[in-house]
Amino acid sequence: MGLWPQQSRIGKGIVIAGALLLVLIVAGVILLYHFWPFTEEAVKRELGDAASAKVSFTKFHDRYFPPGCVAEGAVFHRNASGEPFINIRRLTIRSNFFDLLHHHISLIRAEGAQVNWQKAENTADPPSQPTVVDRLVADDAVLEIPRKSADGPLRFVFHEFEVKNLQGPGQSSFAADLENPLPHGDLKVSGHFGPWNNSAPKKTALDGNYDLEQADLSVFHSVGGLVSSKGRFSGMFENLDVQGQTSTPQLTVTSTHHGLPLHTDFVAKVNGAAGDVILPRVKAQFGKDELDLHGSIARDKSGKRVANFEIECDRGRIEDTFYPFIHSPRAALTGDVKFRMHVTIPPGKEKFDEKIGLASTFDIANARFTHEKTQMDLSKVAEAPDQKRPNPLAPASLRGQVVVKEGTAHFSQLRIEDQDASAEFHGTFGLVDERVNMHGDLKTAASLTKATHGIKAVFAKVLEPFFKKRPHETVVPVKIGGTYGHPQFGLDLSKKM
Repeated sequence: MGLWPQQSRIGKGIVIAGALLLVLIVAGVILLYHFWPFTEEAVKRELGDAASAKVSFTKFHDRYFPPGCVAEGAVFHRNASGEPFINIRRLTIRSNFFDLLHHHISLIRAEGAQVNWQKAENTADPPSQPTVVDRLVADDAVLEIPRKSADGPLRFVFHEFEVKNLQGPGQSSFAADLENPLPHGDLKVSGHFGPWNNSAPKKTALDGNYDLEQADLSVFHSVGGLVSSKGRFSGMFENLDVQGQTSTPQLTVTSTHHGLPLHTDFVAKVNGAAGDVILPRVKAQFGKDELDLHGSIARDKSGKRVANFEIECDRGRIEDTFYPFIHSPRAALTGDVKFRMHVTIPPGKEKFDEKIGLASTFDIANARFTHEKTQMDLSKVAEAPDQKRPNPLAPASLRGQVVVKEGTAHFSQLRIEDQDASAEFHGTFGLVDERVNMHGDLKTAASLTKATHGIKAVFAKVLEPFFKKRPHETVVPVKIGGTYGHPQFGLDLSKKM
């Protein structure tokens, strides 16, 4: 009998404990119902605030174990009457109960995401306690950036894309494998960014590595070839410091189909917001030319993107310098060259040799003609009457200035010298039709009638009658016409003598 009161008290305690547990469960359910973060309206609101957009779904499914949701047909609008900012075929959000207490989302996976880049009209104030996304995955996503071009928007296709610790403390990490559109090639990039600067996103810190493989330069119309590049970057979105190397096995000028290998080591400053590139230092090997250059690829006052470069070469070969820009199978001259050059390349689909602007001083040593017929013709001119085999022409030196515009090279102060004579020319050379129109003066201290080599030999036969009449003349006006393949050397009768 004495045990019944004790058992009664135990039973009553169990009932009370059960009742309290039931109350807690009911209270928890009520709290979850009111504060559950994965209701359709809560998810729309959270995503809309993060993207400064209005969000809608075609279908929505709650998930409680593990907590989360699946939204189908997610559409983000920044302008109700305009094109959607983001379309996502299927959006999966997943977390766990512990993370929910700390405003964490374990995973957001966006399948079939299409992003049409738009500037936010206004940015909401950041929440006092933002939700941290441990992993954001958007494989096979497409980003399109509008541009004023008949070719349409720039289209980036992401085969793989992942961000970790999004909106978390410290830096976020990212990794992407994508198709770069301009020039088109495979690009892998990884690194860190943040903390995110809400008031000035362009000033958010960024660093990482990139690897561009087999990018097709033909998209620029004027040139062709496949370029690969590797490097590092650091700084802010609006001011990135980049160091890297490029390798182009054959950089080809489209209009001539001539090319040479190009390898560079460079330092650059990139404005990721505007797309402008400043190149403070580039070391390049173009064929046998060793180049130092600096310049920029940036928008001018009219808003068009223009390339401007200052190029120096203290060790090169003239046949490599100009071979890509001529139509003939070989360059006109061989020889050692030094030059200082300013190059301007405007945008547009015009032929490269018709739109390039160039101003240069140059100095060529040990110059010889390379065209077989030209060399043979000049050697025959130089041969003695009883000579059975033509003499090779002696090497000469050339120096002068040239300005290229609208497909024509304009030469001034062009001086050619060898051991017996010198000549000074001015005139033009057509990069497209290769027509020559040069005028100048030939200076010699010896008789031209006995010339067997050098500059005098080039003009010997055509000027021989003149020297017979005026044997003591030392300065003779001469001209070069015709084309590169069939040059014509003669007396310039347009000048008074």
